[in-house]
Amino acid sequence: MKLKQKVVLLTLAITATTAGTINLPNNTVKAATKTKTITAITDGNVAPFAVKSKSGEITGYDADVLKAVVKRLPQYKLKWKLANFDALLGNIDAGRADIGVNHFGKTAERKEKYLFSKPIFEDKPVFIVKKSNNTIKSFNTAAGKTTPAQVGTGFSLNLEQYNKDNPKNKIKISYVKDYHDLQDVSSGKYDFAYTDLSMYNAEQKEYNIKNVKAVKLQRNKDGNNFDHPYTYFVFGKTAKDKKFQQAVNEELVKLAKDGTLTKISNKYLGSDFSPKVLRE
Repeated sequence: MKLKQKVVLLTLAITATTAGTINLPNNTVKAATKTKTITAITDGNVAPFAVKSKSGEITGYDADVLKAVVKRLPQYKLKWKLANFDALLGNIDAGRADIGVNHFGKTAERKEKYLFSKPIFEDKPVFIVKKSNNTIKSFNTAAGKTTPAQVGTGFSLNLEQYNKDNPKNKIKISYVKDYHDLQDVSSGKYDFAYTDLSMYNAEQKEYNIKNVKAVKLQRNKDGNNFDHPYTYFVFGKTAKDKKFQQAVNEELVKLAKDGTLTKISNKYLGSDFSPKVLRE
């Protein structure tokens, strides 16, 4: 009799245990269905912010900041998509990408169509000129000079705005797809190039071009018309985009305050370019 009771109890225990293990995968499946894949889009050619490596991985300051953000958001997983620069925002418009990661500046026109993250990078704008050039020091002194630019970047938009404000003293802008600012200034193809200090430092580290220098620009002085020196992640304006934007913004503040952004900046940029405003 006791043996039969033991068999019955053992059978019940096994049944209960089996039922429990059956429920676990169901719960896991339910959890998995709630995980949303986020598609981040970049041209993979904006060093040192978002670059496609030989192995196919997207790395750089912007890219690693987004990876750090998504790592803290278990409801999302990240995948990358590559496109030409002039097609990046169009992919967001069409719903083929959820977030733009390409050292984006904010403009009035873009604000009408897109949401932006909190700033992820604090810019230090410079002109690149030959070392022998001591005359091009600002937008006003660059009037009549030649420079390369990529359509839609914060740099090109600032140049265009300067030309609108100064129709009799325009800067001569040449729009290019392949941007080789240091090399083109070094060779004399252009008089100057407009970029930021971190990008200049990264290119010099790679190419060591000795006959050029970076001239720092002071904001709102001598024709320097650029506004806030920040760059951002870019989102669409749907309800799901806004939800993701809010989640990203919350984590950006935490990453700034715990020093993660500073570490990523030091790794790729050589010093701290993370926005001070995030730590205030």
